[in-house]
Amino acid sequence: MGNDFKFLHEYPLFSGLNDEQMQAVMEVCREECFVPDAILFEEGQPAHEIFVLVEGEVEETFTVDEAKLSLLRPVDVGEIIGCPALVPPYTQKCTARSLSEIEVLAIDAVGLRELFAQDCQIASAIQQHVIEALLERIGKMRVASAKFGQY
Repeated sequence: MGNDFKFLHEYPLFSGLNDEQMQAVMEVCREECFVPDAILFEEGQPAHEIFVLVEGEVEETFTVDEAKLSLLRPVDVGEIIGCPALVPPYTQKCTARSLSEIEVLAIDAVGLRELFAQDCQIASAIQQHVIEALLERIGKMRVASAKFGQY
């Protein structure tokens, strides 16, 4: 990625940050590629990174204990994957698997949380976007559940 942080402006996750803050965030980011059928992380495992899907297809599956069902959710390009890495106890709540070759922006969650402690504006801007993204997902899941008569 070099020292050019301007590419971060492409991602809504970083839209509320100024250039200095973008530079700081860039230090905890890296671009990464995965082959089809690669596991980015598994449900129940420690969460060390969050990802932004840049290109390709990813699915998230999670188990509903009582019914012993595995539920599936496709991930859209630009979406955040692995949000539990930002919230104690830092444990993944689903499994993320690539369906095609993918490119992601991988963000070291420990480094990002350290930035949050140093700069509350970074924390506020990123956490606000994460909350908005999660609320949107909840809304989509409610609609999907209603369509299947489960909500």
